[in-house]
Amino acid sequence: MEWCCALCQQTGLTMVPGAVLARGRDVCKRNGLLILSVLSVTVGCLLGFFLRTRRLSPQEISYFQFPGELLMRMLKMLILPLVVSSLMSGLASLDAKTSSRLGILTVAYYLWTTFVAVIVGIIMVSIIHPGGAAQKETTEQSGKPIMSSADALLDLIRAPEN
Repeated sequence: MEWCCALCQQTGLTMVPGAVLARGRDVCKRNGLLILSVLSVTVGCLLGFFLRTRRLSPQEISYFQFPGELLMRMLKMLILPLVVSSLMSGLASLDAKTSSRLGILTVAYYLWTTFVAVIVGIIMVSIIHPGGAAQKETTEQSGKPIMSSADALLDLIRAPEN
């Protein structure tokens, strides 16, 4: 701590270590989401780099898939209400004549982009066949997949699919 103060005096800096820490905390508060996002991407890349050579069991793979699956399900649950509420609030702020014309154009545009997305999705699925090469899980005689207690616990946390 003393060497830091001496260094600041030699270089002409007037900030004391307490002020530096306060400024660092302020930067973290203002940019917390950005810092956590970059940190998460870095940790994910490092995990992927170090775990790709390891032979993981299907159970271990499902544990690593769980946070991503949870995030994707939550985003899917958020999209439709967000789009509908933003369309409604935008139309409610306009006058009657403008909102009727703009409302028709907005709904037509939304339906058209949805139609194009569905067509592109169907074409891509028919070309790529996602999941076609995936191995099927071992099942019991009844045809139900074998579930562990960890799977049951993770199912309690999962958000339902739309």
